[in-house]
Amino acid sequence: MDKENPNILIAEDEYELREICSEALQASGYNVFEASNGIEALNILQEKDIALVLSDIRMPEMDGIQLLNQIVMENIDVDFIIITGFGSIDTAVETIKKGAIDYLPKPFNIDHLRLQVDKAINQRLEREEKNILDKRVQVLKLSQDLNKHLELNTLLDEFLFHIEKNFSPSSTGIFLKADQSNELKQARASGKLLYADSTTLNIIRKLCKETMEKQHYKLIDPYTIKKDAYLYSLLRDSKLNYSMLFAPILKQEACLGVVVLMRDNTKSFYTNDDLQLLKVFTSQTASAIENAKLYGQLQVMNQEIIRSLTQAVEAKDIYTRGHSYQVANYATQLGKRLGLTSGELSQLYYAGLVHDIGKIGIPDNILNKPDTLTPEEYSIMKRHPELGKNILLQVKSLENILPIIYHHHEYVDGNGYPDKLRDSQIPFLAKLISLVDAFDALTSDRAYRYALSVPEALSIIQAKAGQQWDTELIEIWVDIVNKENPKVNIG
Repeated sequence: MDKENPNILIAEDEYELREICSEALQASGYNVFEASNGIEALNILQEKDIALVLSDIRMPEMDGIQLLNQIVMENIDVDFIIITGFGSIDTAVETIKKGAIDYLPKPFNIDHLRLQVDKAINQRLEREEKNILDKRVQVLKLSQDLNKHLELNTLLDEFLFHIEKNFSPSSTGIFLKADQSNELKQARASGKLLYADSTTLNIIRKLCKETMEKQHYKLIDPYTIKKDAYLYSLLRDSKLNYSMLFAPILKQEACLGVVVLMRDNTKSFYTNDDLQLLKVFTSQTASAIENAKLYGQLQVMNQEIIRSLTQAVEAKDIYTRGHSYQVANYATQLGKRLGLTSGELSQLYYAGLVHDIGKIGIPDNILNKPDTLTPEEYSIMKRHPELGKNILLQVKSLENILPIIYHHHEYVDGNGYPDKLRDSQIPFLAKLISLVDAFDALTSDRAYRYALSVPEALSIIQAKAGQQWDTELIEIWVDIVNKENPKVNIG
């Protein structure tokens, strides 16, 4: 609404009264539109941004009550004051129940008219300012919550949650553009209305593609399609009894996808205000989606780097072939039993893959020695956590796993290496890697011995509970091994 010169519509079939009211309100700074009946008034409402309607009850072709009913049915965002003659107060009260904000009894003087209009406009301004504040809060909350997620799947789940909370759709569809083509792929969907029938779904997909290509925002309902020849030809046979919002997800000039919201006739139809809010929501989400895609590409690149590093280690020591993958698998299973977050599980997996990366810097004659290492040789072997940390320092995206790599040979009693940390001083995820690393080493062939049986390995580990490894972690791991048989053979 124009705060300086709000638009007001006077629907009154008496020409003289309509002109008097119009001149008085124009003198008060309002833009005034005139209609002699309800049909003319409805046409103006559909073309102009009207803040307030002043309507007589009795008018030809479409009276004031019919006009109000149509406004409510079409969900037109406008305030409505009914003008009623003496003896029609009961009817005026009924119109308030139907959505009018007040009534103006005839005869009235101009000052009374101005007071009623000023009051209505001020109340509308207050509501709009509150709505603007509410929307800013909604958008800020959306932005804050989206920024918590780097992975595309969790980001889309968060976006869907905010969409359903703020727009109350009966159905939601989020379609993202495929990276290598202009095709839209459904990324998220909720509600049955989207799948009411195959014809409806095909139409929605067609409209989504058009939204992506033309990069326009569209509100569709039983009333708007009558004004759009293309929509009418597309939807006239669908018996449309719901409203839809289509919004492209735009990042600068590029369209990343489309959001479609559907609301059936058990709820009020969507308005242009809803469409504008959705526009802001998709704008906020576009950057987050692009960042998530870039993060995903970075993750793929990191995985390729990690696999290359893992293969480089295993190429030096044929006896540890598959060891890194097995440690990553074991650590993840132990982490899941402990209820760790997805982020912590990811750290565990990657740390498991590269925990021995420092062995690249250990001479082959020490790494593959079939006999017990001398004190000097063991001192060199103990450098591999530090060497691993220094190698991975070059990969910034892996910096969160460096403490795990560096400390995975610490003992809870403080007799480990490299820093002789004790119990709570040791990073918790490093404790997990240490335990499963030892278990896989004990149950695998090594240059200096054959693999031990699972019971033998568990017995050795349990004997060092509270010394080398955390007692509680050992108990949980023993239970996993006995119940779930977590061994995975690496080909």
